[in-house]
Amino acid sequence: MQFLYMGFSQQANMRHFRFQGVLPRERPTKVARSCEFSLSADMSLLAKYRIPVQDGPTLCLKILTSALTGAEEKAVDFATYAVTLDDLCAFASARNAIAEAKIARRKPRAPFKPAPSSQLKWPAMK
Repeated sequence: MQFLYMGFSQQANMRHFRFQGVLPRERPTKVARSCEFSLSADMSLLAKYRIPVQDGPTLCLKILTSALTGAEEKAVDFATYAVTLDDLCAFASARNAIAEAKIARRKPRAPFKPAPSSQLKWPAMK
């Protein structure tokens, strides 16, 4: 199933992200079936886990793709879904793991040392 982000609406502190799920067509003459999904997320929980508001659609898309991979019959359960603390924790920990892996891959930088012809005076080390 493929998902199309259709936008969001906000009521008080809850943001509702809308997606349209489209089943791939077997033949070009068949009409593709589609179903609507609405995932709601509490904005204060996003702030608590330091997830930017712009990552809300990405978070919801990951929830939908992991839950509905190969099982379209579970789509009814996710027609309206509230993002849970477990979802937020998993998303934040995956994001932090990626950031730590990037830091670990960096080569350590050599300390700055001015060229001998430079007029910059480097403090003498004793």
